[in-house]
Amino acid sequence: MSTITLVPKLVDKMFTFGKNGGIVLRYISENHFGMQAEINYLESGWKEDLEGFGLHYSYCRKLNFVEIPFLLHAYSTAGNFRFMLNVGPKLGLLLSESEEIIDNSTTFIQHGKTVEKPVQYGVMGGAGLEYHLWRTVLGFEGRYCYNLSNIFSDAVGDDFNTSNLQVISLNAYLLFQIK
Repeated sequence: MSTITLVPKLVDKMFTFGKNGGIVLRYISENHFGMQAEINYLESGWKEDLEGFGLHYSYCRKLNFVEIPFLLHAYSTAGNFRFMLNVGPKLGLLLSESEEIIDNSTTFIQHGKTVEKPVQYGVMGGAGLEYHLWRTVLGFEGRYCYNLSNIFSDAVGDDFNTSNLQVISLNAYLLFQIK
């Protein structure tokens, strides 16, 4: 799920759903601590809630990114189960964007405006549970990502002071241990 914070707020935003997936490389260097790097594909964006503008009005923006998080991986074990936390910075590069407008008689500044800052950065954190069976790891993790960068220009006199994305995800994964 993802949404955006736009200041000034012209209309209420709703979460939109998208897919994500990628490749994980995890290195455990100490008991209970390690590092994790990923390369992920992420579908994000937002929908706008225009209550009072008519039943047939809708606006949806979809943004597709390649993201590279660098995370601290901390964990605690109980038998074959492992409770873990991942936290750290991430970089993202916009691959494509699209928007869907129905009944374009009412438009706002962000409608039709292309992303002006395709390179994004932010922080993410997540918690989850893993089950370890020999060299296979089955896990579930919930994550929250807050972009510190804006997708639209934010200089004095620009349309928006803030235009940053937020993403909440629930991920299931399967890892294979090399060593």
